[in-house]
Amino acid sequence: VLHSLAEVSAQIIVGGGIANTFLAAQGHSVGASLYEADLLDTARDIMTKTEILLPEYVVVADKNEIDFADFTGSLQQATATIKSVDAIGDNDMILDIAPESAKQLAEAITNAKTILWNGPVGVFEVDAFGHGTQIVADAVKNSQGFSIAGGGDTLAAIDKYQVADGVSYMSTGGGAFLEFVEGKVLPAVAALQIRA
Repeated sequence: VLHSLAEVSAQIIVGGGIANTFLAAQGHSVGASLYEADLLDTARDIMTKTEILLPEYVVVADKNEIDFADFTGSLQQATATIKSVDAIGDNDMILDIAPESAKQLAEAITNAKTILWNGPVGVFEVDAFGHGTQIVADAVKNSQGFSIAGGGDTLAAIDKYQVADGVSYMSTGGGAFLEFVEGKVLPAVAALQIRA
């Protein structure tokens, strides 16, 4: 999907585990954060095709404070700490974009003519790790550009932050939404095209 978007997008903002992969591809330590080590070269290739906007500051928690059997529940008690992407420790898990960085990314969103939003930028279900997603959601709502949002987590964030009235189009399809963006022909669309 990112390869396809890189061909037509002036800028791409990445968050969550995807951002961690891009940060690692740039040589930053991501500590104990989720990322895809086998896609570092892919991330570097995508960065040659379009501008990838990444946070300079993130919100982390110590992995030792997290119960992975009750991930969201244990995050309610975890300490949220803002750190530079250059200062991530071995036990740090990146769980959100810091408000300062989210505001910089929000400026790009506000100025965009077309916005495609898929996925939160942090663990927004826990308020301490949801500020980045809230700032992004507000930026989409306040943008004058045409905005398209899709995927279950995205719709949950839209609902939580009550920004639906500022989103031009919302897709309830998660995987199908991304496949369509990637350029794949969906069976229902193919059937409609044949019938037309």
